Amino acid sequence: MLIKVDLPFSPYLVRVGESIEELGIRVKEYTDSERVFIVSDRSVSGLYIDRVSAALKKCGLKFDIFIVEDGEGSKSLHKAKEIYMEMSRRRVERFTPVLGFGGGVVGDLAGFSASTYLRGVPFINVPTSLLAQVDSAVGGKTGVNLPSGKNLVGTFYQPLYVHTDTELLGTLSEREYASGLAEVVKHALIQGERFLGFIRDNADSILSRDSAVMEVAVSECVKIKASVVVEDEKERGLRRVLNLGHTLGHALETSGGYGKLTHGEAVSIGMVAACRISEYLGGKSITEEVVEVLERLGLPVGITGDHDPEKLIEIMKLDKKVRRGRIEFVLPFSPGEVRPGVEVEEKLIKEVIRELEQA
Repeated sequence: MLIKVDLPFSPYLVRVGESIEELGIRVKEYTDSERVFIVSDRSVSGLYIDRVSAALKKCGLKFDIFIVEDGEGSKSLHKAKEIYMEMSRRRVERFTPVLGFGGGVVGDLAGFSASTYLRGVPFINVPTSLLAQVDSAVGGKTGVNLPSGKNLVGTFYQPLYVHTDTELLGTLSEREYASGLAEVVKHALIQGERFLGFIRDNADSILSRDSAVMEVAVSECVKIKASVVVEDEKERGLRRVLNLGHTLGHALETSGGYGKLTHGEAVSIGMVAACRISEYLGGKSITEEVVEVLERLGLPVGITGDHDPEKLIEIMKLDKKVRRGRIEFVLPFSPGEVRPGVEVEEKLIKEVIRELEQA
């Protein structure tokens, strides 16, 4: 399926369901460069780099490969500097595309490096994880982490093209696959009952990674995100709905140390918190329904481990969504009615954190 992200100054296509064996053809279609600079991680490159290499060589493309270690630890300014140095050594030029081949960490890091090297070189995203395919690969957000928080340094930089091979989902670990399903549920809450019902009715097929069902699910998420991004590219208003579950989620990731919780696990817990807060503020009672779907998909719905509520609050105050020093949440008042920018009192946040610790 071909989905257009129809931005006025930087439109691009997302192709869902096409094999990576066709990647060379697509790179040639979207750029006239004879070279590609690939950023990948150790696990993904170990599984697929031979196939990608063959696809590029078949089309006469030359390439260099920079491998990073798996995990959030690679999403840093230090690693970006290493990429800059390697691109300089390899004499990457203004029109040489950087190809991010991996999950969300690789996409964010490669995109950030592409957006800032030579003041911007073309970026092609080839997401391999479910989380990246349904969310982070689309929309142009790039970034790296600081010790004090996730994604605190970054840019808005749209890719030239996104190539999504859903067959690659078959090699993900159970935990990594489930992590991506959290973002699928997030998109369903934004869209409404229709997509949420699709996930509930097809949970068994989703868990077994049925290719036909997953192509539909991934395509639906991309369409939802594309429609939001087109309306609000730089996250001035509407686009903030895509941060549903992320306010507490990012704080949990930072508090526990990057890698203890996956991004999707943290977002899953964050979505439950957002549902509970919305109910306290008069929203529809949807927590039970959302918890049921998340648990069915193998995702956590409560807080475990050592997470001090006061520390979580302080981390949330460093979040990009803070306004005038006050914490704002994205809250689902009902499926399809998700409101960004809702200021929530610290007392209520702490109360919900305590409830989730007992869940």
